[in-house]
Amino acid sequence: MSLLKQLLLSVTLAILVILFGTLALSIESARQYLDGQLQSESENAASSLALSLSQSANQDPVIRELLMLALFDSGRFKSIEFTAPDGTSLFSRRQAEGKGQPGLAPAWFTRWLPLAPAQTVREVSDGWRQVGRLSIQVDSGYANDALWRSSSRMALLVLTAGAVWALFVVGLLNWFRRVLRDEISAQVRNIGSREGTEGLGPQPTKAPVDELTVVVRAIRDTRERVRATDQEQTARIESLELETNCDAVTGLPNRKYFVHELGRVLHGELGNAAAHGQVLLFRLHDLPGLNAGMTRTSVDQWLVLVGQRVLAVLVEQGQTTAQVARLNGSEFAVLLPGLLGPQAMQVVQQLRQALQALRMPLADGRCSRWSYALTDYSPSCRVSEVLTRLDQALMGGTGHDEVEFLANEGHKTLRSAVSQSQWQQLLSTALAAPDSLSLAVYRHVYAGSEGEHVLNEALLVLHAAEENALAGSLFMPVAVRLGLSAAFDLRAVALGLQWLRQHPDERLVLRVSLPSLAHADFLGQLQEVMHSDASDLVLPRLSLELDAHGLVAYPLEMRACCAAVAQAGASTGLRRLDQEPKALALLHTLALAYVKWGTHSNEEGLESPGGRYLLEAVVHTTQALGLRLYVTDDADGQEVALLRSQGAYVLVAQPSSAA
Repeated sequence: MSLLKQLLLSVTLAILVILFGTLALSIESARQYLDGQLQSESENAASSLALSLSQSANQDPVIRELLMLALFDSGRFKSIEFTAPDGTSLFSRRQAEGKGQPGLAPAWFTRWLPLAPAQTVREVSDGWRQVGRLSIQVDSGYANDALWRSSSRMALLVLTAGAVWALFVVGLLNWFRRVLRDEISAQVRNIGSREGTEGLGPQPTKAPVDELTVVVRAIRDTRERVRATDQEQTARIESLELETNCDAVTGLPNRKYFVHELGRVLHGELGNAAAHGQVLLFRLHDLPGLNAGMTRTSVDQWLVLVGQRVLAVLVEQGQTTAQVARLNGSEFAVLLPGLLGPQAMQVVQQLRQALQALRMPLADGRCSRWSYALTDYSPSCRVSEVLTRLDQALMGGTGHDEVEFLANEGHKTLRSAVSQSQWQQLLSTALAAPDSLSLAVYRHVYAGSEGEHVLNEALLVLHAAEENALAGSLFMPVAVRLGLSAAFDLRAVALGLQWLRQHPDERLVLRVSLPSLAHADFLGQLQEVMHSDASDLVLPRLSLELDAHGLVAYPLEMRACCAAVAQAGASTGLRRLDQEPKALALLHTLALAYVKWGTHSNEEGLESPGGRYLLEAVVHTTQALGLRLYVTDDADGQEVALLRSQGAYVLVAQPSSAA
């Protein structure tokens, strides 16, 4: 077959493909459009009929049936059903198969291009009372006829175009034969003789025939434009990839990229070693305050500095496989693949210290605050589960810029067993060594109608050999799983008594974990620790703080603990009452000195009447029981006045380290 015939044949095939492809796409588009129209008609009819049936005047069964029967008799619906809330059929009409107005579309066409059933279900209610459920399905016969007519016309148009093209090809072939006998055949042979010379230098553009010279030049210019366009598109694609995967301000990967990479890690695409690790999420609470007090450029530069500092810490710690991303305006995430046990906590602690040094002053004199959440992952986890745990950990933050750790309890793997062995050795060594544990004391100032109260709140810190200190929020969840929480709480109480003896004019608050209360001999050992070398001047200045969740989950243990502490001469407080409002009704069962109301409920109480009433109920309950109420988040002047008028003590100074 000659080259000319091959060319014409290929062009003919291309035209046929285009024609039939256009036909197929047009028919499919028409079918999708009709599907949408049928569904829209079904939804409109269902919504209108449901609205009519929900009217109080139309609750009579006879009127209701007349309304539905009138709609069904229009002939445009295949079925109308109305069922009671208990499933009893109140009305049902359905067209019998083969009945209805005969359509134009043949049966084979309907089977070949079926339309999706357009069925809509609506709930019908009379006020707050649910009347029933309405289901309407539109008859697709009219749409099938419309699709058949449209498809027939398009097919006729395609066949006509194909016939015209066939006649055109015959004439074009004869014309080409005449041209090829003259100049064009020679130029084609010349093109063949120059094949393979591209790239050897400038190619001649002058042809024996002027018309061919223009063609050659046009081909060359076209080739250059295509090359330039290709380079431009390549650059554009690279730019779009950066915009899609990177944060516009910091240049860090964005949420989409981070979620994708976390999914790859969980699926083992980066190797088995990376399939276990940790994810750190840290959130800036005061970004609106920074934006209000600083220029946008300054805030952006500071956010860039935050990203750079986090990356620098990871490099210093040798974590070259770690990934940092900015999830949204105030949230950043760090993926630490392959890190488990104490080593991971050391890296997290370094990141926390670096971020603490980057806090910015706000307009009211306070400094910006970070909250941290940490969780581990394994191949059995899903991305949504990991992110959910991080959100839960942030909601349960300690309020001291500490890292809230929420473990993945679901996996039992060799890697987790190795990590648990490392933790067991580290924690056992810390309990055995007298200098491995210390207290980090933070000074909190609360203001109320009767003046200011100062609470020194202590957090346990673990000092490992040749490693940085670990905050209690990082190792206490592991200690709970290993059954060592009671031992660490007892050591914290002993250290707290020692601190009080060194600071005779101060009060100290120590937190006790709820799992420690479950140990049979914990209360007895606690009383021994408090009575050992503790004078009557020390114990009254000590307060042990329990989580409000324990009052609902472990009421007997909580009562026994409060009674034992009161008998020893110390006092007991309750924290995070806002996260367990059920505990409000049980406050009278405990011997408490104060309760703490957290951030979220405080904001609701100031912004909504219902929340304000709840806050008033908390205030009245605590006042009736003789308890002090501390709001554990600072507020502006108007909020402070409102809370003080309600009798609460509001945090007015950012927590600072005590001596």
